[in-house]
Amino acid sequence: MRLSKITTRTGDDGTTGLADGSRLSKDSLRIEAIGAVDELNSQIGLLLTEKLPLAVRDCLAAIQHDL
Repeated sequence: MRLSKITTRTGDDGTTGLADGSRLSKDSLRIEAIGAVDELNSQIGLLLTEKLPLAVRDCLAAIQHDL
């Protein structure tokens, strides 16, 4: 699994750039949803550092990959 490098180059004008070059307000519902998914993904990653049954670990890893 490969993640793209994420950098900021445009300063802070209250918008966030998307991969297609468009920009959205930082308080848009789409950006809120992206942030919520990112937070969930990080929580699952933290959980995966714990000792878990293999079936649970495999399930969480698959969910994390889908996210």
